[in-house]
Amino acid sequence: MKRQLLFLVLAGGLAMMAAPNANAGKPVKPPGYCGKNYAMLMTGNEPSITPATGSGNVTGPGGFPGALTAIVGIGVIQFSKDCSTISGELIYNDGDLQFLSDGTGAGAVGGPAACYSAQKLLVSVPCFDGGNHFTGGSVTTAGEPPGLTLLQFTANFNFFDYGLFAPTGSIPFAFNIQETTGDTTLVGNTVPSPTAPVLTLTMQEQTSSPVPTTFGKAPYVGNSAIICNGQGANDDDLVANISNSQSGGIAGSYGTAVGSVNISLNGQASGILSFNSNDNLQIPSPPVPPPNNSACAFSEELDPFDGPAAFADGTSNIFVNFTGPATDPTCSNLTTNPGAGFTTSQVAWGSSNLNAYAEVTSLNSNSFGFVPPGEMSTCTHLFDGPKANGNQNNQGHQ
Repeated sequence: MKRQLLFLVLAGGLAMMAAPNANAGKPVKPPGYCGKNYAMLMTGNEPSITPATGSGNVTGPGGFPGALTAIVGIGVIQFSKDCSTISGELIYNDGDLQFLSDGTGAGAVGGPAACYSAQKLLVSVPCFDGGNHFTGGSVTTAGEPPGLTLLQFTANFNFFDYGLFAPTGSIPFAFNIQETTGDTTLVGNTVPSPTAPVLTLTMQEQTSSPVPTTFGKAPYVGNSAIICNGQGANDDDLVANISNSQSGGIAGSYGTAVGSVNISLNGQASGILSFNSNDNLQIPSPPVPPPNNSACAFSEELDPFDGPAAFADGTSNIFVNFTGPATDPTCSNLTTNPGAGFTTSQVAWGSSNLNAYAEVTSLNSNSFGFVPPGEMSTCTHLFDGPKANGNQNNQGHQ
């Protein structure tokens, strides 16, 4: 009886093996995001086995404060219809420029191109150039949990700083991607690896391509709300170290900003930002500083120094200046650094590409020119509707 049962089992198995596979020869349906373009926002931290030690500006073993090394990145990614071709560009800041502890540096900053190199600066500034800088891209469902796909690509950088100012470099990425209804938004995280950063990836669909490239024309007009957040670099970062030493700031502390910006039909852009950086806590605690909590007015324009600054893939490079008197009591940026401002690079997304992700790429002032930001900070711009400007109604967004 047992032999007969075993024979039936084996015969059934052989029959199944011999039967034609109903799915054989059929192409695997590509994920719903194939054939689309997306703005990307990366946020996360480097993993660490070093316990938190010390406080404030006191560093722990190896020169690292207790705070983890924060990471941010923004970019654009473009998928062919079958996802066999993946292109895009990325600006990536992993801990900023850290080189005080051992002379070689632990931070890594990369971008498709270098901007402001002819200006007064410590180093060049990473920026977009509208080109394709991705290689080795692939999308697969093999071995992935149900509903997930594996996205892999290598981002190549013509601006790359890894401690010793290497002129070029590259970083491979691998993300588990979860789709949503209509694939308008995708979410993902990095595949666990002992040498990989821990990142969250949010991808927002771009709805038209090519994207216009001029301030004052849609989508670069109209009113947008802004929300920003960021984390300071470790004191191994020269800019963060100097800033914290001068202000009593806390290494690795967290800050936010909220406000709005309006770009008129003639391309003039202005806005306002309110800051909260670690609740203004300082070491040692001096008299209460200007809080930045009321308002810092600013103006912005496409990068005025490096030629084209907005590109058909929806990326752009923006130059921001705080405006108002140098003694403005509501804006310590101006009080301590006349002519203060910063640069960002941005990626448009959403309905008619009216929203954007932005990353802070440098700080500047009359006294020190352009320097690395000393923090890892990103902003989200959300379209707030057209705003009347004289007899004109703006339509669109930065």
